[in-house]
Amino acid sequence: MDFDAKLIPLHRHPLGFIEAFCSLGARQEELLKGTGISPATFDMQEVYISYNQIHALIRNGIRLCPLPAVGVHVGMRFDWCFWGPVGFAVYCSPSLKDAAEAFKRYMVTAQPFYTMVASQPNAYLDADNRVVEPLDYPTADDRDPMVRQFIHEFRLAVSLRIWDMCGNKSVDDPSIHVRLTTPKPEDTSLYDSLPCTSITFDCDESSISGQIDFAFKRFRLLRLRTFERLVRQCERELSRMPAHVTFADRVRWHIRAHFKPDINLEQVATQLSMTPRSLTRRLAGENASFRRILHEVRMEIASHQLRFSRLSVEDVSEITGFSCASSLRRAMKNWTGTTISQIREAVA
Repeated sequence: MDFDAKLIPLHRHPLGFIEAFCSLGARQEELLKGTGISPATFDMQEVYISYNQIHALIRNGIRLCPLPAVGVHVGMRFDWCFWGPVGFAVYCSPSLKDAAEAFKRYMVTAQPFYTMVASQPNAYLDADNRVVEPLDYPTADDRDPMVRQFIHEFRLAVSLRIWDMCGNKSVDDPSIHVRLTTPKPEDTSLYDSLPCTSITFDCDESSISGQIDFAFKRFRLLRLRTFERLVRQCERELSRMPAHVTFADRVRWHIRAHFKPDINLEQVATQLSMTPRSLTRRLAGENASFRRILHEVRMEIASHQLRFSRLSVEDVSEITGFSCASSLRRAMKNWTGTTISQIREAVA
């Protein structure tokens, strides 16, 4: 990836970071020093900056706001408008699942690096009917430990706000539990103020989890049409992005977001407001096919579940649309070249 390429819309995450750091006491002039970002560009309509510029901005902010876990402070102050249209999903999504999938799918409009992240599974269903969202996926610059730590802290805060605002709190168990690889700090007051039920430090992975009904059961249905209009607006914006986001990418993200064992071409075409023939033709123009993409998504979800969850092979085969566990075992051997037992032993 070219870290000097100007790909990031200034008016989204960069201005959000500037506002948040300034609210924590940073002076704007000092914050922008050496970043190549000028206040004169704030009022311009289309301005883009590079990853090197936004990372310089973050490093300045960390230096000017010497607080423990400053990424958490920034994440709790970061306004939803700086995510673009998808930010407003927190107010109208009918479920946490819908909101999380929307943020994952349309985050590329603010952060193009996450094109690959959006195409891969992340959350998974564990035994005891808990949905688990890992927090340890790559950042745009894992070479800089300071920036990486900041982004992980920022991700924790923003993700918890989404869980808190979009989870269904009328279910029997609305608790939210956090596990962090971070050592337990002497002063835990900042973490105690986060919108979750419990936080456990010194874990082998960082994640957020909650019961499946909390994440999947729909509520505030009077806002559903507003959410659907918001998603259509996000899709239009996504379609205008540069060539690094292909139509096949959009179809892949859509299948993953709406995945069910019986999902088919007609359903996806209808959801994308086009005919099955048009969808097939556009994919063929990119040397792709719906059947191949669906198979890849199905196998990626199955592989992710097998690697990270405690679900039985039979349960994974059922939720991913295989006729039986034996069918999944054969498909996984063809897909990965290894057996399911070997996959799980390697993770263990």
